[in-house]
Amino acid sequence: MKIKALVLASLICISAGTKAHAFGLGAQFNFSAGGLFAPGAALLISPGDKTHMAINWYLDLDKVNIIGLTLDVCPLRLPLSTFKAGTFNFTLGVGLFANLMFADDRTFNGGLRIPVGLNLLVGKNILELFTHVAPSFGLHFLPSLKLSDPFFPIAIGARLWFR
Repeated sequence: MKIKALVLASLICISAGTKAHAFGLGAQFNFSAGGLFAPGAALLISPGDKTHMAINWYLDLDKVNIIGLTLDVCPLRLPLSTFKAGTFNFTLGVGLFANLMFADDRTFNGGLRIPVGLNLLVGKNILELFTHVAPSFGLHFLPSLKLSDPFFPIAIGARLWFR
C-alpha cells in the first residue's frame, strides 16, 4: 500500500512540475468494452487541457485483473452549447494504450485508440464532467504476437482543473 501511495504522489508531483498552463486530476469509471474488459476505475492525471493520462484498473467477477495505461491527446474541442455556468463540448483525439491482464496466463497488448466524447466544463472551467468511447486497435505481445480484436472502451468521469 505504501508503494501505491508513493507512486501516486510521484506522478502528481511530476505532472504538477510540468510547465503546463493547467493540471487536471480526477477519476473515471470504465464500462464493458467489447467483451475484453470488465467494469473498472481509473485515476486521471492531465498535464494540460489537451493531454490526458489514465491509469486504469479493471476487475471482473472471474478474478481477472487488468491494469492499463492510456495517453490521449485531444486537439479538437468543439463547443456545442454555451451557458452561464460553462460550456458543453464535443471532443475528438488520438491516443495510445497498454494493458496487462493477470489471469491463468498473462496477456499484454497495446496500440492506438481514438477517443470520441462529450464534456461539460463548469465553474470557470474548474470542473469537467465527461464521457467518451475510444475505438481501440492494437497488437497482443504476450503470450504470442498477434493482432488484437478491436474493442470499444466506454468511460464516464470527472476531473478538477487547477489553473
